[in-house]
Amino acid sequence: MVATLKGQLKRVKPLIRDGKDFQIRCCCHIVNLVVQAGLKLIDEVASRIRGAARVLKTSMPKRHKFYETAVKTFSLDSKKRLRNDCVVRWNSTFIMLDRALYFRHAYDNWVECDRDLRSFSISEDEWKRVSTLHGFLKAFYDITNRFSASKHPTSNIYFNGVWDIHMKLIEVSHDRHSFLREMAKEMRQKFDKYWLDYNLLLSCACVLDPRCKLHWIEYCYIKLFMKLEEVQEVFAGEFLAREAVNSIKTTLYELFECYSKSSSISQSYVVDEDDDYEIFLSKRQKADGEKSELDLYLEEKNHKKDSPIDILAFWKEASGRYPNLASMARDLLSIPISTVASESSFSMAKKLINPWRGSLSGKTIEAIACCEDWLRAKGFSLGQSGILVTHPKEEDLEEEDELENLRTKKDEAENTSILID
Repeated sequence: MVATLKGQLKRVKPLIRDGKDFQIRCCCHIVNLVVQAGLKLIDEVASRIRGAARVLKTSMPKRHKFYETAVKTFSLDSKKRLRNDCVVRWNSTFIMLDRALYFRHAYDNWVECDRDLRSFSISEDEWKRVSTLHGFLKAFYDITNRFSASKHPTSNIYFNGVWDIHMKLIEVSHDRHSFLREMAKEMRQKFDKYWLDYNLLLSCACVLDPRCKLHWIEYCYIKLFMKLEEVQEVFAGEFLAREAVNSIKTTLYELFECYSKSSSISQSYVVDEDDDYEIFLSKRQKADGEKSELDLYLEEKNHKKDSPIDILAFWKEASGRYPNLASMARDLLSIPISTVASESSFSMAKKLINPWRGSLSGKTIEAIACCEDWLRAKGFSLGQSGILVTHPKEEDLEEEDELENLRTKKDEAENTSILID
C-alpha cells in the first residue's frame, strides 16, 4: 500500500530525496515491540499479579477486604487500585507492576490469609526482581510518554529518545542480574531490527533544535560507540562517530538544497520591512558566494541543553534570517513520530458511536467529541457513566483496559504484520 501511494505521488510531483524518507514507522509501536520481547521472560510473575488483580475486580467482598486492610493496616492511599493490564500495551503492564509494588505488603498479607489465593503468592526474591525490573522499565515508560505527546513537536526528540534506549540496553547487557541481561539480549535483537541505523530524517530534526545541532549528535555517537563491545579502541569509536555524523550532515544538506532550489518560502508569517531586508541580505550573500543559511546556523553558538525553548517560536523568529532553512524546519518539526494520538481518536469514536448512539447525526457526534476534548484539556475527565468528574476513576481505567484487550486480541497479528512490512 505504501509503495502504491508513493508511486502515485511521484507521478504528480517529484518527492524530496526521491521519496527515501516517505515512510516513518510509529516509534511508540517499536518501543512496544522492543519491551514486549523482554517481558516474555517474566511472564510467570506478571501472570500471578494479573490473576490477583482479576480476582479483586470480580469479587466484591475480597476487593473490599483487601483495600480496607491496605488503608487501616498499611496506611496506603485508598484512591489507588491494583491494576490489571492490557496484554498488547506494555506500558499498562508497567503500571500494573508499579501498583503491585505499592501494595506489596498488603498483597502478601492478603494472599497469606486467603487459601484460595495461595497460587498468586510471590516470594521475596521475586519481589526484588519485580522492583529491579520496574526501575529498568521506568526509562522506557518515560520515553514512550515523550514520543506520544501531541501538544508540541516530537520529531526533534526522536534522536535523544532512541539514543537513551540504545544506551540503556547496552548498559543493562552487563548488569549483575542475570534475568536483566537475558531481557536486554532479547530486546537488543528487536531494537537492532528497527533502529540499528537511526532514521536520518528525524536525526536532522534534532540538528534543527538550537540546543543540539551537530555537536550533540557527535557527542552521543562517541559515547555510544565507546560502549559497544565490538568497538575496542578509542580512535575506532571516534571514527565511527564521525561517519555517522557525516551521514546526517549529508542528508541535512541534501534537504536544504531541495528547499533552496524550490525557493518557495512559506507565507505563513507576515513579513515586515526588517524581515524583508533580512531575506534580501541572505539572497545577496548567497549570490556573492558566501556561507549558506545552514552554514551560518550551524556556526551559531548552541543554546544551553537544559534551557526551555519553544522550538516553533524560535524558527518563526529566525525566518527572517534563514527563510529557506526555517521553511525546512517547519516541515521537519511537523512530522509526528507516533500514531498514538490519531489511534486514540479512532478509539474515542468507538466509544461515542455505540449501539445506543447509532442514530446520532454527524454534527452531534462532532460536538460531543470537541466538548470532551476541551474538557480534558482543562483537567476534567468523562467516566464510563458519562458524568463529568475531575479525576479519572480507577474502575473506568480498568474497564477501558478490559475492552482494549478484547478489541486488540483480534487484530494483534494484523498490526504486527503491518509493522514488519
